[in-house]
Amino acid sequence: MGTHMATKNYTLFDNFELKGIWWLPETPDLQVTGTLKFENENDMSLDLLGTFREITTLGSGNIFQPEIILGISDNGKICTLFKNIEVQNQLNFPGIRKSKFRSNYLFIGKHFKNSEEVQFSSLQANFTNLENWLAVSPFSQEIPKDTRDEFRLTHNWPSEFIAELSGINCIIESTHEFNIGGDSIKKVLWESNAYLKITPYENKDFDWYWSLVYDLCNFLTLLIGDTIYIKRLKAIGDGEAAPGKNRRGTIEIFFTQKKYNPKENIHPFEMIIPFPRISEDVERVLSLWFAKAQQLRSVCYLFFGTFYNPSMYLQFQFLSLMQALESFHRVTKGGKYLSDVEWKPFREKLANAIPAELEASHRESLKSRIKYGNEYSLRKRISELLENLDEETLSRLSPTEKYFTGTIVDTRNYLTHYDDELKDVALKNADLYWAVQRLRILISILLLKEIGVQEKLILNSMMENNKIGQVLGK
Repeated sequence: MGTHMATKNYTLFDNFELKGIWWLPETPDLQVTGTLKFENENDMSLDLLGTFREITTLGSGNIFQPEIILGISDNGKICTLFKNIEVQNQLNFPGIRKSKFRSNYLFIGKHFKNSEEVQFSSLQANFTNLENWLAVSPFSQEIPKDTRDEFRLTHNWPSEFIAELSGINCIIESTHEFNIGGDSIKKVLWESNAYLKITPYENKDFDWYWSLVYDLCNFLTLLIGDTIYIKRLKAIGDGEAAPGKNRRGTIEIFFTQKKYNPKENIHPFEMIIPFPRISEDVERVLSLWFAKAQQLRSVCYLFFGTFYNPSMYLQFQFLSLMQALESFHRVTKGGKYLSDVEWKPFREKLANAIPAELEASHRESLKSRIKYGNEYSLRKRISELLENLDEETLSRLSPTEKYFTGTIVDTRNYLTHYDDELKDVALKNADLYWAVQRLRILISILLLKEIGVQEKLILNSMMENNKIGQVLGK
């Protein structure tokens, strides 16, 4: 936690430019002036009035991808650009050479000479709606009856949690940062920002942290039930924060991210599971989430992809969710009638029984289908998943007894194969929209149960959510 007087600190939602001098770690004497442009939803580019390369190396056809570019801005910011590629190098009349780079990441606060040096002792991320999810207000006010009396506004440090995740050898905790700004004459600004801080047992590189931040973003998306974006990302290094300053320093991290209608004021009652409802079990829930993150990776890609790609056609959203549901069953329950060893002789018999008179491509097509003949059908997979849900949940979720194993599966088969026999029974238009909503809720319930959240708590919380309650027949 910390208190800061407000200064111009950029967020990942801002656009900004940094003018300065830039160089490569291996050629520190070859410094080039240029401007770094950060466009938060598009790209990060460095425009140089000059080049890092000798003229003799230009035009060779080799792609120039310096991993590290170092710089100092004209207002004293120490910059490291990480993972870069040159996209332009040209000679303009009368002999002025210009070059341009695209950069994946910007670190402000420290120079790293190579990728091996990009290590941190901790990293903390501020996500949209994190403060609302934690549901703790740090401010209280006293308004006097007589407006001539003293007004009081008080800030108290919010309660914070700490979770030790031995499975991934780190600690994840909530922290807060209190900023004070304004001119103290006409305006005073107080701002409290919440972070989730990752502290490994030993220093880790950026890719390790990035993987955990990605999983935390998915975790919050699941519990909040809406798109979540990173607003601020800061790390703590172990070396010098700046030349001549022998201390551990804060390093601000910037990258671009496409954002669809980011919502920054989602109320806890609009969320699926706000933090207070799992506060007693947060360590166990987080531990299970990260323990199963790799196993559930394919499910998360398909499921959360429908949140972050809302322009996707409704039919594609439906198919993605169905694939996520099938993948969830496969990774959590398996789904084969026989073991591979037991199935092999039957597979060979079936393959050998294919008539030789058929065209070769036809024979290969049939062999390919036989290959997967040992796996459960989609209908059986969904039936097994539903068996693990309480009757009350099923009655809320399914408008008819065989909605998921009948109507939903038929719709999926029609949208996959466009079989005319299923055309009349497949869901369309508004019915397809509501099917997408029900599938989202079903997958959310399954994922939450998988990480140890009680089904009764999930259902009660969903019924208190107006948007989800409408789908469940509140």
